Amino acid sequence: MWNLLLTHTPLLYMTQSFWRDEAFSVLASEQSLRFIVERLGFEPPVYYTLLHYWIRIFGESDIAARSLSLLGFLLTTVIIIRWAAQMYKKHWLSFYMPVFFFLNPMILYYAFEVRTYAWYMFFATATLYAYTNKRWKWFIVAAVLGFYTHVYLLLFLGALFVHWFIFTHPDIRRIKNLFRHDAALRAFTAVGVLMIPWLIKIGAESSRFRNSWYFPVNLQLVLSALGNMFTGYEGTPWYGWGYTAYLSLILAGFALFALMDRKNRNRTSLFILFGALPLAVIIGISFVKPLFVNRYLIPSTIAEVLVIVAALDAIKNRMFQKITAAVLMVFVLWINWWFPPQHPKVPLRNTMLEVNALSRNTDVIMADNALIYLETLYYAHNRSQVFLYNPQNAPFPWYIGEALMTPGRMKADFSVFPPSRTFLVHGDASFEVIYRTSAGTTSVRKNKL
Repeated sequence: MWNLLLTHTPLLYMTQSFWRDEAFSVLASEQSLRFIVERLGFEPPVYYTLLHYWIRIFGESDIAARSLSLLGFLLTTVIIIRWAAQMYKKHWLSFYMPVFFFLNPMILYYAFEVRTYAWYMFFATATLYAYTNKRWKWFIVAAVLGFYTHVYLLLFLGALFVHWFIFTHPDIRRIKNLFRHDAALRAFTAVGVLMIPWLIKIGAESSRFRNSWYFPVNLQLVLSALGNMFTGYEGTPWYGWGYTAYLSLILAGFALFALMDRKNRNRTSLFILFGALPLAVIIGISFVKPLFVNRYLIPSTIAEVLVIVAALDAIKNRMFQKITAAVLMVFVLWINWWFPPQHPKVPLRNTMLEVNALSRNTDVIMADNALIYLETLYYAHNRSQVFLYNPQNAPFPWYIGEALMTPGRMKADFSVFPPSRTFLVHGDASFEVIYRTSAGTTSVRKNKL
């Protein structure tokens, strides 16, 4: 039973091995605050600063590091609970909305990852909540911290600005008078000014985008985008594209139905604009310059949850309303049961446990490619022994974590035995113990876990 829970529920997300980006987060956060601000390229510093102090207090184990993300997710849920009570009063939807948010497959997956996403969710939700309640000081704080957590929040702030412009109908010919009397415009201006230092840094780093791992979008992704954002689907298993395209159609139908409720149309329009505009902009740009990564747009998923609950509220027949809500809840529960084993991370932690047990101080550990170097480094007991096997002397890809790589960490050949054996770790979680002698190179062990 316990094994079933660990493989078919989100508990897997908390207990499985790190992948390279998670290893990068911890390894980067171990460095000085100056390193975090200056050396991480255009990666904003807020999350890494939080993790810097978190691992000092609680340690850098997998679960300890993931707990910081879990905290961000739980704080986001607290905002949703408060917001639901405000919007739906004593209606049962005030209880349904936080549970539906908490169980969303996309949100729940990234709630455990040792990356910026859970805190990105928190600041994005706090920004949207503050905007709807006209709490402009909190809006400024949440928006600025959110941008310095993940730069894509800029797109969602742009969506809020478009909403303000459309529904306020400002007279831009009298901008001085408008600025004096409109607290929202002053708040947007303050946020814009405070973002300038990092925007300059992004501009200085923009040449790196010439070499990127982002994949171009196609018509299939456009048709499936809403469904992918709701479920967290990214192409594994392959046959999911058709289903997420149908789900996208259903989600669009929910949005249109929610707009039919005239009483809450302004609020629903805000949620739709907040979720759809950034998604449309990034997908559109990605036909020319790929920039689309579903997790970078995770506030769109939050908007989808809000729109679905708004659509449920718009259903007048109470029995049909409850049946629809129950079907939706069963659907997300099923996704959370079916999806975890479909995209597990490579169990490199288990491999490194064995490598650590077998290796001696004179031995060397090598990752056979850049994609698993950071996990290998993170899980090694003696990190000074770890290198990247790089016989072609290829440059280390910047988007994997160039800031943590130095030329001295790359080797073109195996160490000489005696005294050193080389433990060569492969991307499929296997490893070889290699002896390089004057007589040649021999692999005496290969193990796959």
